[in-house]
Order: sequence, then C-alpha cells, then structure tokens
Amino acid sequence: MTEKVNKRTSSFERKTNETKISVTVNLDGSGDNNINTGLPFFDHMIEQLSKHSLIDIDLKCKGDLQIDAHHTMEDVGWALGKAINDALDSKTGINRYSYTYLPMDECLTRCCIDISGRPWLIWNVFLPNISIKGVETEIFREFFQSFSQSASLTLHIENIYGKNTHHILESCFKSMAISLRKAIMLDLRNLNNIPSTKGTLTGNK
Repeated sequence: MTEKVNKRTSSFERKTNETKISVTVNLDGSGDNNINTGLPFFDHMIEQLSKHSLIDIDLKCKGDLQIDAHHTMEDVGWALGKAINDALDSKTGINRYSYTYLPMDECLTRCCIDISGRPWLIWNVFLPNISIKGVETEIFREFFQSFSQSASLTLHIENIYGKNTHHILESCFKSMAISLRKAIMLDLRNLNNIPSTKGTLTGNK
C-alpha cells in the first residue's frame, strides 16, 4: 500500500521600501535553483543551500544595494524561511531533528537543527576577513537569524576551526543544507504523526 503524501511546495512574496522578493520552494525536489539577489557570492551560497538540501529554490530579490547588503540578505533569509515553513505545513511525518559535521578543506563546521516551532539561533562562527566580495561578513549572521525566525526552527551553527573566510561561510551553508535535508525528510515509520508529545510543532503551544 502506497501512502499518499501531499506536495510540499510554497510560494511567498515580500515587498517593502527596502526589498522586493519572490521565492518558490519544493521541499521534495532535486536541488534545482534559479537565484538572483544582485550579490553573486550570496547567490552562490543559496545555490549551495538548494543543491545540498535537495530543495528546489526559485528566488529573486531586488534590494537597496546602493546602501549595503544588509536589507537584501536579512530579507532573503526571512522570505526563504517563511516559504519553507509554509511548505512544511503541520510538519506531520518529518524527522524534525538533525545534525551535520561538514569538512571543507582546512575548516570544519557543525550544524544542528530542530524544526521545533520555537525559533532560535546560536551562531558561534568567527570570520577572519571583514568583507568578502565587497560584502561585510558580519551580515551573513543576519541571514541565518532571519531564516531561523521565519522558518520557526532552532538552529545552532558552529565553526569548530578554519582559516579561509570563503570556506567557513560555505561550510555554514552546506552544513545547514544537509541538516535541513535530513530534518525535513519524511519518516516512513511515522508518516501520520507529528513528532512531538505536544501534538504540534507550530510554536503556538
């Protein structure tokens, strides 16, 4: 007997005086992506997130880059997290928890995820360079912060060691991608249940 599983897809638009964003996700995709934020390095990081999570992501953002990258990266995190949270719906049948140790050349990064309905970010990442490709590296934290808030998940990211800023950042995105892939995966032994003794993972209880 084959279980019937609803399509886990979602689209979301966010428009403010600072950014205009449209995003569509398919949680059960193959990692196809079409990303354009106006920030090539950031685009590459979202492409990594899509590729290694197997979430199809179509994302466009037109932001006030004449000021800086802050609003674009923060709002992209919010929009993408919201779309993923909407696609998860009640979160019935998911694994919920996951963690990944991700090596990338000289660095090692750990990401732990709980799709709990209780947003929280622990960001224990030291970035040696102040900027990369003209973007202040401290802004990357704002992406993960807003993503964890709107995706309504607990997210712990720690770079255990590393020297190259590009490698460290990329390992953060890749480790989150793989953790996310495993956490949103459907548990065939528990397809009809929400993995919580509360009976909900919406964060309302």
